[in-house]
Amino acid sequence: MAMYIQYDEFLLLELFESDPISIADEEAGIFMYTKMDNVGFKLMLTISIYEKQCNLSLVHDQYSIPVFECKLDNVEELCTTTQGLTIRRPTSTNVIVTFKPNFSIQINNL
Repeated sequence: MAMYIQYDEFLLLELFESDPISIADEEAGIFMYTKMDNVGFKLMLTISIYEKQCNLSLVHDQYSIPVFECKLDNVEELCTTTQGLTIRRPTSTNVIVTFKPNFSIQINNL
């Protein structure tokens, strides 16, 4: 079992189409990735690599509170494809985030 979240930084960069924002010192391993779609939705993924936590939120520029928001603990791996991202957790439910044709967040077996 790894002591940090495993992921391919280059594939996340391609998926989000922008560089991550470093929260605090870069050595702290906390990064925020964001992506905006063409209808005003913004997907935000904050990764705390060494704490093995991710925060996922979907906001819209017309609303004052997030449409969806969750904190995920015990994250083992972020798996990217050309269409989206799977947040893998060892004994918990995986979260599947689809980017195309629009943002979608799927959580099975809650």
